[in-house]
Formats: sequence, C-alpha cells, structure tokens
Amino acid sequence: MSWSEFYIIVSGLITLVLLIVAFPWLRNKNHAKQDSLSNTQIVRQRLAELDREVQEGLISEHDKRQAVDELKLALVDESAFESHKTGNAKLPLAIGAVLAIACGVIVYTQVNQMDRVAQASQAIEALPELSQQLASGNANNLTQQDIASLALAIRQRLREEPEDDTGWMYFGRLMLSIGQEVQAIEAIDKAVSLAPSNSANRITLAQALMTTGDVNNLERAQSILLGLLNDNPANDNLALMMAVVSAQLGDLENTQRFYKQVEGKLPADSDMAQRLVARIKELQGNTSEMVALQNTGAEITDTSTAQNAISEAKTGFKITVNLSDDANTKAPKDGFLIVFAQDAKSDNKMPAAVVKLPIDDFPVSVTLTTENAMMPQFTLASLSDVVVTARLSEDGNVAVSSGEWQGSVNARVTANTLSSLSVIIDKEL
Repeated sequence: MSWSEFYIIVSGLITLVLLIVAFPWLRNKNHAKQDSLSNTQIVRQRLAELDREVQEGLISEHDKRQAVDELKLALVDESAFESHKTGNAKLPLAIGAVLAIACGVIVYTQVNQMDRVAQASQAIEALPELSQQLASGNANNLTQQDIASLALAIRQRLREEPEDDTGWMYFGRLMLSIGQEVQAIEAIDKAVSLAPSNSANRITLAQALMTTGDVNNLERAQSILLGLLNDNPANDNLALMMAVVSAQLGDLENTQRFYKQVEGKLPADSDMAQRLVARIKELQGNTSEMVALQNTGAEITDTSTAQNAISEAKTGFKITVNLSDDANTKAPKDGFLIVFAQDAKSDNKMPAAVVKLPIDDFPVSVTLTTENAMMPQFTLASLSDVVVTARLSEDGNVAVSSGEWQGSVNARVTANTLSSLSVIIDKEL
C-alpha cells in the first residue's frame, strides 16, 4: 500500500466518523422543525372550528375568546419548551470531538508501528552500501543489526519486484552467510529459475548445496557442476569444486578425473589438495578391499591399521543432552535428535561427526567420535576446537528448518580421549 492510498483511506474514515456523529443532531433538529409546523396547523384548524361553532350558535363570543386565549397560551408554552429542548449543542459536540480525537491519537500512537516503518525506510536507504559489502565477500563484517536491516530491505524490494533475480541472489547469499542453508537454497533456486542462463547463479547454488553436507544436495550440486563443466571444461575452479563434491559422495572416478585437472595448479601445502589425495587413497583402498572380500571372503588383518582405528575412535565426546524448561514445553516430541560437531576455527559448515537418534526421554547420553565422521579425512581427530550442537528435527536433516530447537557449546578436542560434555537445547530456530 502506497502513502497516497493510506492518506485517502484515512481521510474517508475521518469523514465517515464525522457524518456518524453529526447525523443524529441534524435529524433531531429537522424533527423539531416539523413538530413546530404541525402544531401551528392544529391551532389554525381549531380557530376555524371555533368560528364555525359561534356561527352555528353552539358557543358564545365570550366562550370563543376564552378558548382562543387558552390556545395562544398553550402555543407559547410549547414554543418555549421546544426552544429549551433544542438549545445549543455546540459545547457537547465540541467536548465529544476533543475526547474522540484524544482517544484516536492515543490508540494510534500505540499501534501505528511507526518505529518499524522508520526502520524499514532506513534499511532501504542503506541497501546499496550493505549490498556492496555483501557482494564483495565481506559478509562476516556485518553486524546483527546490519543483517536484519539488509534482510528487511531485500524482502521489501523483492515484494515490489519479485522477478529480480539479483535481489533473490543477494538474499540467498545473506542467508548462507549466517548459516540459514534452507532459506539460502530456496532464494538462490528462485534466482536460477528467473535467470537460467546466468552461470554465476548456478555456481552459487552448487556452493550452497555443498555446505549442507546432505547426500541429496551433494548429488544435485554434482549434477549442476557437470552441466557447467560441459559448457566450460577448462574452468579450474569448477573442476576443483567437482573434485570436492565427488570426494564427499565417494565417487572415485570423478574425484580422480577432476583432481588431475587441477593437481599441478594447487600449492604443494594446500590443505584442500591434501584432503583430496587422502580421500582418493581411502576410496582406492575401499575398492581394493571390496574386491578382495568378494573374491576370497577374507577380512582385513592389518594390525597397525586396526590399532590406529581403535586409537582414533577414542577421540571424541560423551555428551549429555537435556532440554530447557521452554524447550521441554514447545519443542517437537516426534522426529530426530541430531548431534554434530563443526570446526570452530573456519567457515566450513560441514560436520566433522554426526549422530542421529529418534527423539526419546531426556536427558539423553550420546557418544560422538571419529567413527561418526561423514568423510574419513575430515574427523574430530583433525580438529582442535569444535562447536558441538544438539538439534531436535522433525525431518532428520542437518540443514536448519523453521520450528526446530537446538543448543550449542564450544569444546576442545583432546586426542585419544572421550571428553565429557553437556548440551542444553534452549533455542528455537
């Protein structure tokens, strides 16, 4: 609704109220005038009847004059009464108008939401500067107030221009920067559907899908990247992303293929290169073991590998999960309890370890170790500081959904030790 429409509606409502207030007073005034005319006509009719009665000899002239005098006195008395009854009503109307205006002003000041209107106006004014900061990759420097203002301004702009793919992309990036993967993917999806030929939008969508760690999302990201690489096979950035997502999915063929494309172009001490190499070796080892098991039915008997696995499995946490009073009342009673750990020193949102259990009576004890890793080369043993989160989810997805509850705590990883930890679920998402 525009301000012009608002002013027109308010003016119409004020006019209607004034008419409602004035209508009874005008109606009573007209009734008083009609009553006065009616009484005069009755007096004239009675005088004519008196003249007729005198002519017919029914009454004398003395009786006639006496009756006429009585009629005149009655008419004068009634006129004085009507004059007093229909006296000046300006003072009551003025008092009523003042009270009505005062009440209206008080009510309006309580419910007008002008603070939020002003906040929305300020957010729209700050939109270009904040959008530039977001587009330049400096989203981490945005304060909570900046994020709220930017989200409000972008939503307002998208309400007016729902076909603006750039606006949807900005909103998706903003949600992605604060960890709202579900909303981010929905917004970026919208931008891609509005501008399907924009490869930058599709790359951003693939990146957003990769941050969730969900298998379905990873498969979709792989499909998008394959399409982009078909159009631009020499793009090393796309090849590296393809190698990473294939490694996450356990796709050895594509991991090797696209890692070879970028292998000589990555720094020798690159953490990403080391992880990809370790993952390829892991996948190759798993393939060899599967072949050996199928052919001979033999078991893995490498003593040193088994000992390392046992030692690594001891690294993790024994976690006691409980609910706050508010969560105990409002949190979902059906679904899953998801406990996961993320690196506290990087922007990598992929969990290093995840455990998913059906929601049960609280408190609940959960063991989270290197055995619960999503990727063999990215485990709790490879981290020093983590954020451990316990989340109540109805759909069982690690990605955030509306109505879920969670609690988080920072913890230090101690090698070969199961540290005790307590997490209280107390925040609604």
